[in-house]
Amino acid sequence: MPLKRTLQLLLTTELSNREIALKVGVSKTTVGRYRRLTSAKSVMWPDVSELPPSVLRQRFNRDPNGNKTRRVPDFAMLQERIENGVPLQILWEDYRREDPHNTLSYSQLATRMRAYRRTKPGSMVLTHTAGHEAFVDYAGCKRIPLPTYTDPSTGEKIAVQLFVGVLPASSLIFAICSPSQQVPDFIRSHVDMLAYFGGVPLAVVCDNLKSAVIKPGRRPVLQRTYEEFSRHYAVAINPARIFSPKDKAMVEGAVKIVQNHIVVRLHDRVHHSLDDLNADLANLLEDLNNRRMLTYGKSRRERFEQLERGTLNPLPVEPFVYAKCTSILRVPKDYHVRVDHHAYSVPHALTGQRVDARITDDRVDIFRETERVASHARSFERGGHTTDPDHLTGDHRAWHDRTPDAMIAWAKRAGPNVHAFIKKQLGKSHPVAALPACEEIKALAEKHGTEAVNRAAGDAMDLNVLSVSTLRRMIRKHTDQPTKPAVRRSRYTQGSKAFAKMAQEAAC
Repeated sequence: MPLKRTLQLLLTTELSNREIALKVGVSKTTVGRYRRLTSAKSVMWPDVSELPPSVLRQRFNRDPNGNKTRRVPDFAMLQERIENGVPLQILWEDYRREDPHNTLSYSQLATRMRAYRRTKPGSMVLTHTAGHEAFVDYAGCKRIPLPTYTDPSTGEKIAVQLFVGVLPASSLIFAICSPSQQVPDFIRSHVDMLAYFGGVPLAVVCDNLKSAVIKPGRRPVLQRTYEEFSRHYAVAINPARIFSPKDKAMVEGAVKIVQNHIVVRLHDRVHHSLDDLNADLANLLEDLNNRRMLTYGKSRRERFEQLERGTLNPLPVEPFVYAKCTSILRVPKDYHVRVDHHAYSVPHALTGQRVDARITDDRVDIFRETERVASHARSFERGGHTTDPDHLTGDHRAWHDRTPDAMIAWAKRAGPNVHAFIKKQLGKSHPVAALPACEEIKALAEKHGTEAVNRAAGDAMDLNVLSVSTLRRMIRKHTDQPTKPAVRRSRYTQGSKAFAKMAQEAAC
């Protein structure tokens, strides 16, 4: 404290102003001013030796404000209103409106607010429970650019996004590069992260990017696919508070570590694809996790194996597959819904109702509320349609089956002889012209059974007779159903029976 030390030397020694200035580190002009003040006020060392520095400055230094008084606001109240979203400019205008002449200027108020914030505790030491949560974030630093790979065809450098996750209890870090921060890449990065950890924590703490949170706040609304991901892995999603990076300070630190120890090295190497970049990143990541930490005397991998691996929940049997979801407001009358320029059938009973489509790389699933009502292999034929015969009405199914291919498929199921007989029928003339005969054979199979028709078709093929009438006679032969001769009634017989009936009614 230069002031107190200066007063002590002035009042207890015979040193000159220059000598005191050299010892204390102040100017000799200042020492001369203090000597004049102590002489004028007859100050002795015992009078000031016990006084605190603030009182000494008040007695021996001039007020920098020129003894002007300024009304000081309640900084605690101002800070509370700032945290509730009120700008400091608005608070200063209200404060100045009350007393325009005795208030602090805006710059003075801002300076004192910054000084007030420095006196308040700003962070808290948190204890992280093993297996309780994982923190995720994307890297973004102007000082260190994002990783890139070179397109071999054009030579262009393509920037990618760096996804980072960390288990705070063991500090195990995961990192992977993805083309973007869009929902598909965001979800795939999470799936790869949990596979790398070999288990699932109870919760994932993420930022409020649109791929994760549609509506932030105290009751955040998660993005639909992200919510499906959380249900698949039975993990809770806890978005951090807005503008509160300290809520996920562990991953903020992990991002800096990855940038300083991995990204810097990646910039010195040439990669020709995203897969090459991620393969190189994976090797550097293993070196980072296996490196011994000075704080704990162990590596991140060792701490993970000892503390956290056994506390994670097991992974599900199948990993989560990203799916794009779309809604169809009304099923049209042909009960085929259009998804990505291709039409897929749904049960005809859903005509006029709302359904949702879930689209993966190889399948399209249609849901009515939460029930899956249709599932098709995904087709990329633009303008085409995919139909499940089970979805058709009775009339439409009959017409759907009235094709040469459908007849051959049915004949294969009916038996080898029926299959050969049908192929002969379709080969006699144009296949469409042979459809009526094929339908008649199918009707015989429904009436007498496929076994009887199959035996009869074999006999007909042995005789090299391909007519349907011959096949019908063969079936009657095998089923032992002799035909009854048709009774031809004469007009006289019919009239006699009618007359007899009238007579009997009259007698009654």
